Amino acid sequence: MMNKRRIAALALLVSVIMAVAPTSAIFAGQAQVQATTAEAMIELADRAEQQVKNLIDLVYANDTALQMIEDAGLLDELEGNVTLYNQGVENLTKAHAALKIEDYETAVEYATDALSIFREVFSSIHIILDKAGVQKGQLTDNQGLLEAVTRALERVAYLRQILPENATDALQLLDQAEAYLNIDEARALLLEGKTGEVISNLDQARELISQVYQYLKQLGENSNVWRIYNYCERTQERIRERFRYGSDNGVNFTSALASQGYQSENEFMQALQNMIQAAQGKAGNIQNAVQDLEAISQMVQQMDQALTQEISRHQNQYGMDGSGGSGSGMGGNRP
Repeated sequence: MMNKRRIAALALLVSVIMAVAPTSAIFAGQAQVQATTAEAMIELADRAEQQVKNLIDLVYANDTALQMIEDAGLLDELEGNVTLYNQGVENLTKAHAALKIEDYETAVEYATDALSIFREVFSSIHIILDKAGVQKGQLTDNQGLLEAVTRALERVAYLRQILPENATDALQLLDQAEAYLNIDEARALLLEGKTGEVISNLDQARELISQVYQYLKQLGENSNVWRIYNYCERTQERIRERFRYGSDNGVNFTSALASQGYQSENEFMQALQNMIQAAQGKAGNIQNAVQDLEAISQMVQQMDQALTQEISRHQNQYGMDGSGGSGSGMGGNRP
């Protein structure tokens, strides 16, 4: 009798395990997509916050600009935007905290709110500067320098991804370039009026980056074609994953695609493929190829942002299962 009970218990345990296993796989896949979505939104918000902070710091460090804004009766409006920016920073901090504890839905919500605030503040401050007649002064020159530093840092990141792992000397050159491209140090120097030092550091970094281009050129066109191909494949797969998630969960990406100038996913992917082919065709001129990779990265990043925001809106409307129902799609069978 006891043996029969044990056998029955084991049979029940096996049936439970078999029933739960597929659901666990679904949960794992869903969690990974949610984590990727949250990380992407927070990264976008981080970049926007940095850009707005640069602008605000440069405005308040320029006495002439502040006086012009005050004379135009726009100082209160400027301060209101700074208050709003601080609210965005609070939301971004909460997004990072939620991501740390793997509360991805909350992380996406806070990051989306922060990104929206940063965009509004950035646009509003530029309107204030324009109305006050500050737009063409030294202030925007300094902002342009910070953006040039940021672009150079992005170029370093692209080069790291296409360099071979054993390219020790070239990787060290990129490390040195990054040291010259310290964005916080550049901002501090500009606030002190030391524009020349920022320009000098930027020039030093560009020279080091140029040496890395020469290294890649020496590797030969065939080698570079392969490296560019791998980089582009990773980029394509990242955006395909976002489209797949939307398709599996009933997200309508029509408005997101339209916001980027495309009528369908196929049209976007074809445009992306055309750009990739153009980049691969320039493997003999690695500097031009990297410029194309920058354009590809920006194109994918903007689309990824639009898709991520659409996914967030869909999840807010229908819940994390994304289906509008109670048990279908990647979010089905929730405990």
